Amino acid sequence: MTKIKTERMELRLTPEEKDNLIKRAAEARMSMSKYLLALSEQKKIIVVEDLTEFIRQLIKIGTNVNQVALVANTYRTVSVKQIETLNENLIAIQQLMRKLLTVIRNTGDEIKV
Repeated sequence: MTKIKTERMELRLTPEEKDNLIKRAAEARMSMSKYLLALSEQKKIIVVEDLTEFIRQLIKIGTNVNQVALVANTYRTVSVKQIETLNENLIAIQQLMRKLLTVIRNTGDEIKV
């Protein structure tokens, strides 16, 4: 259920503080209101610059897993090579996820990946 926001607050800042907040909210791809609320609730703000390669690898791995599953379902058998490929793909997923989680854990309130 969406809460209707009716309350307003005024905040006094130096021009530099204001510019910094505007810049950081834009980097986080958030409105100023959402950005300040997230900060006030001490939420971790994660800014991901480029997930394209990560997503591409996951899609590629998912495709390979689906191909192995199709062969297994069709022929009721899977070759050792297909199992090895599947295991390699699962290891690759684990490595990508571990890398992403390490970046997230090793940063402060705001990160860039």
